[in-house]
Amino acid sequence: MAVDDRYRVARDRGGKFLLNQLHADGSFGDPAQGVSHYYKVPLALITCGEGSGAGAILDWVRRKGLQANGDIGPRPSEAFGYYHTYYNSWLIMGAHRQGQFDLSQRGADFLLTTWDEESGGFYSSKDERTAETPMDIWVACGAGMAVLYVGHIEAARGLGRWLADLMERQPDFPNTLYTVWSKAGGLQTEFPEDEKVRYLFDANEPTNQYFFQPGIAAGFLAQLYKATGESQWLELAQDYLRQANVACDHHFTNYQSGKVGWAGAVLYTLTGKSEWRRAATRVGEWLLSMQAANGSWEAGDATIDYTAEMVVWLDEIDQALSRKG
Repeated sequence: MAVDDRYRVARDRGGKFLLNQLHADGSFGDPAQGVSHYYKVPLALITCGEGSGAGAILDWVRRKGLQANGDIGPRPSEAFGYYHTYYNSWLIMGAHRQGQFDLSQRGADFLLTTWDEESGGFYSSKDERTAETPMDIWVACGAGMAVLYVGHIEAARGLGRWLADLMERQPDFPNTLYTVWSKAGGLQTEFPEDEKVRYLFDANEPTNQYFFQPGIAAGFLAQLYKATGESQWLELAQDYLRQANVACDHHFTNYQSGKVGWAGAVLYTLTGKSEWRRAATRVGEWLLSMQAANGSWEAGDATIDYTAEMVVWLDEIDQALSRKG
Protein backbone atom coordinates (compact mmCIF):
# COMPACT_ATOMS: atom_id res chain seq x y z
CA MET A 1 0.00 0.00 0.00
CA ALA A 2 1.33 3.44 -0.92
CA VAL A 3 2.35 5.73 1.87
CA ASP A 4 -0.29 8.40 2.60
CA ASP A 5 1.56 11.71 3.01
CA ARG A 6 -1.46 13.94 3.59
CA TYR A 7 -1.24 14.03 7.37
CA ARG A 8 2.48 14.74 7.28
CA VAL A 9 2.09 17.51 4.71
CA ALA A 10 -0.66 19.17 6.76
CA ARG A 11 1.44 18.82 9.91
CA ASP A 12 4.39 20.57 8.30
CA ARG A 13 2.23 23.35 6.86
CA GLY A 14 0.97 24.00 10.37
CA GLY A 15 4.55 24.04 11.62
CA LYS A 16 5.53 26.67 9.07
CA PHE A 17 2.62 28.85 10.18
CA LEU A 18 3.87 28.60 13.76
CA LEU A 19 7.45 29.41 12.77
CA ASN A 20 6.22 32.65 11.24
CA GLN A 21 5.10 33.75 14.73
CA LEU A 22 8.59 33.30 16.23
CA HIS A 23 10.57 36.46 16.99
CA ALA A 24 14.33 36.94 16.78
CA ASP A 25 14.73 36.97 20.58
CA GLY A 26 12.92 33.63 20.97
CA SER A 27 9.64 35.13 22.14
CA PHE A 28 6.56 33.85 20.39
CA GLY A 29 3.32 35.32 19.11
CA ASP A 30 1.89 38.21 21.08
CA PRO A 31 4.21 38.80 24.07
CA ALA A 32 1.23 40.09 26.05
CA GLN A 33 -0.32 36.61 25.80
CA GLY A 34 2.74 34.98 27.33
CA VAL A 35 2.35 31.31 28.18
CA SER A 36 -1.04 31.03 26.49
CA HIS A 37 0.66 31.56 23.11
CA TYR A 38 3.89 29.59 23.48
CA TYR A 39 3.11 26.60 25.73
CA LYS A 40 2.25 24.03 23.03
CA VAL A 41 4.56 25.32 20.33
CA PRO A 42 7.91 23.68 21.24
CA LEU A 43 6.37 20.21 21.07
CA ALA A 44 4.59 21.07 17.82
CA LEU A 45 7.79 22.33 16.18
CA ILE A 46 9.76 19.29 17.32
CA THR A 47 7.24 16.99 15.63
CA CYS A 48 7.85 18.89 12.39
CA GLY A 49 11.63 18.61 12.61
CA GLU A 50 11.98 22.29 13.51
CA GLY A 51 14.15 21.78 16.57
CA SER A 52 15.97 25.09 16.23
CA GLY A 53 12.69 27.00 16.53
CA ALA A 54 11.65 24.94 19.53
CA GLY A 55 15.04 25.51 21.12
CA ALA A 56 14.78 29.27 20.64
CA ILE A 57 11.43 29.37 22.45
CA LEU A 58 12.66 27.15 25.27
CA ASP A 59 15.74 29.30 25.76
CA TRP A 60 13.48 32.35 25.98
CA VAL A 61 11.38 30.53 28.60
CA ARG A 62 14.56 29.71 30.53
CA ARG A 63 15.54 33.39 30.54
CA LYS A 64 12.16 35.10 30.83
CA GLY A 65 9.45 32.61 31.79
CA LEU A 66 10.79 30.07 34.28
CA GLN A 67 10.02 30.97 37.89
CA ALA A 68 11.98 29.95 40.97
CA ASN A 69 9.40 27.31 41.96
CA GLY A 70 9.34 25.71 38.48
CA ASP A 71 6.11 27.40 37.36
CA ILE A 72 6.12 29.24 34.03
CA GLY A 73 4.91 32.63 32.84
CA PRO A 74 4.20 35.35 32.08
CA ARG A 75 0.49 34.66 32.34
CA PRO A 76 -2.48 36.63 31.08
CA SER A 77 -5.50 36.57 33.35
CA GLU A 78 -7.19 33.68 31.52
CA ALA A 79 -4.24 31.39 32.24
CA PHE A 80 -4.77 31.49 36.02
CA GLY A 81 -7.88 29.29 36.15
CA TYR A 82 -8.39 25.79 37.52
CA TYR A 83 -6.43 24.56 34.48
CA HIS A 84 -3.30 26.54 35.48
CA THR A 85 -1.00 23.52 35.34
CA TYR A 86 -2.27 22.34 31.94
CA TYR A 87 -0.08 25.01 30.33
CA ASN A 88 2.94 23.72 32.23
CA SER A 89 2.28 20.15 31.10
CA TRP A 90 2.69 20.90 27.40
CA LEU A 91 5.82 22.98 27.94
CA ILE A 92 7.40 20.21 30.04
CA MET A 93 6.77 17.61 27.33
CA GLY A 94 8.28 19.82 24.66
CA ALA A 95 11.30 20.64 26.81
CA HIS A 96 11.93 17.00 27.64
CA ARG A 97 11.63 15.91 24.02
CA GLN A 98 14.19 18.61 23.17
CA GLY A 99 16.61 17.52 25.89
CA GLN A 100 16.14 20.75 27.87
CA PHE A 101 16.15 18.84 31.12
CA ASP A 102 16.57 21.81 33.44
CA LEU A 103 13.18 23.06 32.25
CA SER A 104 11.46 19.69 32.22
CA GLN A 105 12.79 18.50 35.59
CA ARG A 106 12.06 21.73 37.43
CA GLY A 107 8.69 21.98 35.73
CA ALA A 108 7.79 18.42 36.72
CA ASP A 109 8.86 19.11 40.30
CA PHE A 110 6.34 21.95 40.36
CA LEU A 111 3.60 19.71 38.96
CA LEU A 112 4.30 17.08 41.61
CA THR A 113 3.37 19.61 44.29
CA THR A 114 -0.19 19.29 42.93
CA TRP A 115 -0.23 15.47 43.16
CA ASP A 116 -2.19 13.83 45.97
CA GLU A 117 -0.48 10.55 46.81
CA GLU A 118 -3.49 9.22 48.72
CA SER A 119 -6.01 9.43 45.84
CA GLY A 120 -3.48 9.42 43.00
CA GLY A 121 -5.07 12.46 41.34
CA PHE A 122 -3.71 15.92 40.64
CA TYR A 123 -5.42 18.96 42.11
CA SER A 124 -6.95 21.50 39.73
CA SER A 125 -5.17 24.29 41.54
CA LYS A 126 -1.57 25.36 41.77
CA ASP A 127 -1.77 25.96 45.51
CA GLU A 128 -5.05 24.74 47.11
CA ARG A 129 -4.81 21.36 48.87
CA THR A 130 -8.09 20.88 50.74
CA ALA A 131 -10.53 17.98 50.67
CA GLU A 132 -12.88 20.20 48.66
CA THR A 133 -10.30 21.11 45.99
CA PRO A 134 -11.50 19.62 42.69
CA MET A 135 -9.55 17.28 40.44
CA ASP A 136 -10.48 17.36 36.74
CA ILE A 137 -9.76 14.53 34.33
CA TRP A 138 -8.17 16.70 31.64
CA VAL A 139 -6.04 18.78 33.99
CA ALA A 140 -4.89 15.70 35.91
CA CYS A 141 -4.08 13.76 32.75
CA GLY A 142 -2.09 16.67 31.34
CA ALA A 143 0.01 16.64 34.50
CA GLY A 144 0.20 12.85 34.36
CA MET A 145 1.56 12.91 30.81
CA ALA A 146 4.20 15.45 31.77
CA VAL A 147 5.46 13.58 34.84
CA LEU A 148 5.43 10.33 32.85
CA TYR A 149 7.70 11.97 30.26
CA VAL A 150 10.17 12.90 32.98
CA GLY A 151 10.08 9.45 34.56
CA HIS A 152 7.96 9.82 37.69
CA ILE A 153 6.31 6.44 37.18
CA GLU A 154 4.75 6.09 40.63
CA ALA A 155 2.88 9.38 40.30
CA ALA A 156 1.70 8.29 36.86
CA ARG A 157 0.57 4.92 38.27
CA GLY A 158 -1.27 6.79 41.01
CA LEU A 159 -3.16 8.74 38.38
CA GLY A 160 -3.99 5.47 36.65
CA ARG A 161 -5.55 4.20 39.88
CA TRP A 162 -7.49 7.46 40.24
CA LEU A 163 -8.87 7.10 36.70
CA ALA A 164 -9.84 3.50 37.42
CA ASP A 165 -11.75 4.64 40.52
CA LEU A 166 -13.55 7.35 38.53
CA MET A 167 -14.58 4.83 35.89
CA GLU A 168 -16.05 2.53 38.53
CA ARG A 169 -18.13 5.41 39.89
CA GLN A 170 -19.69 6.45 36.53
CA PRO A 171 -23.50 6.01 36.66
CA ASP A 172 -24.22 5.83 32.89
CA PHE A 173 -21.01 5.31 30.97
CA PRO A 174 -20.38 5.41 27.99
CA ASN A 175 -23.38 7.68 27.37
CA THR A 176 -22.13 10.16 29.96
CA LEU A 177 -18.80 10.84 31.63
CA TYR A 178 -18.63 12.85 34.85
CA THR A 179 -15.22 14.45 34.95
CA VAL A 180 -14.64 16.18 38.31
CA TRP A 181 -13.90 14.56 41.69
CA SER A 182 -12.89 15.73 45.14
CA LYS A 183 -11.82 13.92 48.28
CA ALA A 184 -14.73 15.41 50.22
CA GLY A 185 -17.49 14.99 47.66
CA GLY A 186 -16.37 12.13 45.46
CA LEU A 187 -17.58 12.15 41.86
CA GLN A 188 -19.32 15.46 41.24
CA THR A 189 -22.70 14.62 39.67
CA GLU A 190 -24.32 17.87 40.80
CA PHE A 191 -22.98 21.22 39.65
CA PRO A 192 -24.03 24.71 38.53
CA GLU A 193 -25.78 24.54 35.16
CA ASP A 194 -23.58 27.29 33.73
CA GLU A 195 -20.49 25.13 34.47
CA LYS A 196 -21.92 21.91 33.04
CA VAL A 197 -19.29 21.60 30.30
CA ARG A 198 -16.58 21.25 32.93
CA TYR A 199 -18.36 18.51 34.91
CA LEU A 200 -20.15 16.35 32.33
CA PHE A 201 -19.62 15.06 28.81
CA ASP A 202 -22.82 13.74 27.21
CA ALA A 203 -21.91 11.68 24.16
CA ASN A 204 -25.40 11.96 22.65
CA GLU A 205 -25.89 15.70 23.04
CA PRO A 206 -24.95 17.58 19.82
CA THR A 207 -23.44 20.68 21.44
CA ASN A 208 -19.85 21.82 21.81
CA GLN A 209 -18.57 19.94 24.84
CA TYR A 210 -15.23 18.74 26.14
CA PHE A 211 -14.89 15.60 24.00
CA PHE A 212 -11.19 15.75 24.84
CA GLN A 213 -11.99 14.39 28.33
CA PRO A 214 -12.21 10.70 27.34
CA GLY A 215 -9.51 11.31 24.73
CA ILE A 216 -6.86 12.59 27.11
CA ALA A 217 -7.70 9.89 29.69
CA ALA A 218 -7.35 7.13 27.09
CA GLY A 219 -4.20 8.64 25.60
CA PHE A 220 -2.51 8.98 28.98
CA LEU A 221 -3.43 5.44 30.01
CA ALA A 222 -2.13 4.01 26.73
CA GLN A 223 1.18 5.76 27.31
CA LEU A 224 1.26 4.50 30.90
CA TYR A 225 0.83 0.98 29.53
CA LYS A 226 3.78 1.52 27.18
CA ALA A 227 5.91 2.76 30.07
CA THR A 228 5.05 -0.08 32.46
CA GLY A 229 3.85 -3.03 30.38
CA GLU A 230 0.95 -3.39 32.85
CA SER A 231 -2.08 -4.60 30.90
CA GLN A 232 -4.73 -3.03 33.14
CA TRP A 233 -3.83 0.41 31.81
CA LEU A 234 -4.34 -0.65 28.20
CA GLU A 235 -7.73 -2.14 29.08
CA LEU A 236 -8.76 0.99 30.97
CA ALA A 237 -7.63 3.20 28.09
CA GLN A 238 -9.96 1.31 25.78
CA ASP A 239 -12.78 1.58 28.32
CA TYR A 240 -12.48 5.38 28.31
CA LEU A 241 -12.36 5.63 24.54
CA ARG A 242 -15.54 3.59 24.21
CA GLN A 243 -17.28 6.98 24.28
CA ALA A 244 -15.95 7.56 20.77
CA ASN A 245 -18.02 4.58 19.61
CA VAL A 246 -21.29 6.04 20.89
CA ALA A 247 -20.65 9.79 20.46
CA CYS A 248 -22.87 11.56 17.96
CA ASP A 249 -21.34 12.88 14.73
CA HIS A 250 -21.22 16.45 16.04
CA HIS A 251 -18.39 15.58 18.40
CA PHE A 252 -16.14 14.58 15.52
CA THR A 253 -16.52 17.93 13.77
CA ASN A 254 -14.85 20.33 16.18
CA TYR A 255 -11.40 20.83 17.66
CA GLN A 256 -12.39 19.18 20.93
CA SER A 257 -11.97 15.83 19.15
CA GLY A 258 -8.21 16.19 18.58
CA LYS A 259 -7.23 14.16 21.65
CA VAL A 260 -9.67 11.43 20.62
CA GLY A 261 -7.77 11.17 17.34
CA TRP A 262 -4.49 10.90 19.26
CA ALA A 263 -5.83 8.25 21.63
CA GLY A 264 -7.35 6.30 18.76
CA ALA A 265 -4.04 6.37 16.90
CA VAL A 266 -2.06 5.12 19.90
CA LEU A 267 -4.58 2.40 20.69
CA TYR A 268 -4.67 1.24 17.07
CA THR A 269 -0.89 0.95 17.11
CA LEU A 270 -1.01 -1.09 20.32
CA THR A 271 -4.01 -3.33 19.55
CA GLY A 272 -4.57 -3.31 15.79
CA LYS A 273 -8.32 -2.95 16.43
CA SER A 274 -10.28 -1.38 13.58
CA GLU A 275 -12.52 0.61 15.94
CA TRP A 276 -9.56 2.69 17.06
CA ARG A 277 -8.35 3.14 13.49
CA ARG A 278 -11.81 4.49 12.62
CA ALA A 279 -11.72 6.97 15.50
CA ALA A 280 -8.28 8.25 14.49
CA THR A 281 -9.28 8.45 10.83
CA ARG A 282 -12.50 10.38 11.50
CA VAL A 283 -10.59 13.01 13.43
CA GLY A 284 -7.68 13.12 10.99
CA GLU A 285 -9.86 13.56 7.92
CA TRP A 286 -11.86 16.34 9.56
CA LEU A 287 -8.65 18.15 10.53
CA LEU A 288 -7.38 17.93 6.95
CA SER A 289 -10.63 19.46 5.71
CA MET A 290 -10.41 22.38 8.14
CA GLN A 291 -6.82 23.54 7.57
CA ALA A 292 -6.63 27.09 6.22
CA ALA A 293 -4.55 28.14 3.23
CA ASN A 294 -1.89 29.64 5.51
CA GLY A 295 -1.42 26.30 7.31
CA SER A 296 -3.31 27.23 10.47
CA TRP A 297 -6.52 25.94 12.00
CA GLU A 298 -8.43 29.17 12.33
CA ALA A 299 -10.27 29.76 15.60
CA GLY A 300 -10.07 33.49 16.30
CA ASP A 301 -8.02 34.20 19.41
CA ALA A 302 -7.29 30.47 19.76
CA THR A 303 -5.76 29.99 16.29
CA ILE A 304 -2.18 29.57 17.56
CA ASP A 305 -3.30 27.28 20.37
CA TYR A 306 -5.34 25.00 18.11
CA THR A 307 -2.77 25.00 15.34
CA ALA A 308 0.02 23.86 17.66
CA GLU A 309 -2.11 21.10 19.14
CA MET A 310 -3.47 19.85 15.81
CA VAL A 311 0.08 19.64 14.44
CA VAL A 312 0.96 17.26 17.29
CA TRP A 313 -2.15 15.11 16.83
CA LEU A 314 -1.72 14.87 13.07
CA ASP A 315 1.78 13.60 13.68
CA GLU A 316 0.43 10.92 16.02
CA ILE A 317 -2.29 9.95 13.52
CA ASP A 318 0.28 9.82 10.73
CA GLN A 319 2.51 7.51 12.75
CA ALA A 320 -0.35 5.08 13.31
CA LEU A 321 -2.15 5.13 9.97
CA SER A 322 0.15 6.04 7.13
CA ARG A 323 2.14 2.82 7.08
CA LYS A 324 -0.51 0.34 8.25
CA GLY A 325 -2.76 -1.56 5.89
